Amino acid sequence: MRAIQFKSYGFPEKVLEIKKVAKPVPKVNEVLIRIHATAINDYDWSFVRGKPYLYRLMFGLFKPKQKTPGMELAGLVEDIGVNVKKFKIGDTVFGDLSEYGFGTFAEYISINENSVIRKPDELSFVEASAIPHASALALQALRDLGEIKQGQKILINGGGGGV
Repeated sequence: MRAIQFKSYGFPEKVLEIKKVAKPVPKVNEVLIRIHATAINDYDWSFVRGKPYLYRLMFGLFKPKQKTPGMELAGLVEDIGVNVKKFKIGDTVFGDLSEYGFGTFAEYISINENSVIRKPDELSFVEASAIPHASALALQALRDLGEIKQGQKILINGGGGGV
């Protein structure tokens, strides 16, 4: 399979390369997903650049621990680990994998079943891949920080970006 990878931090056009790598095999609690769509966001940019430097404490101090960026996806479950209970082969899913790592800039990923949920039929793969990270941040801002209640209205002023 192919994946976009990097070995050192830097400008994306200088460090990212398309590589041929082994197709992953799901572990006992993992699902193998054929990725149909992914999204790019500020976390991916920071991951590849290694900046702000504070992020290197998570990603790897001198070089990245994980070689394949990308944390959002939408795709099709192609295989499951022996302990997977939430999904079956053929299910369409989407999610934000950031709690479990990176790696969606590839054709396949094998990841913990808790990192994805079923994709609604009404959403295309592209639409679904753009939702997880930004929507979770918006939900946290509105519900947890803003303490918005049902029936209240909000004004979005200059809604640029995902959130």
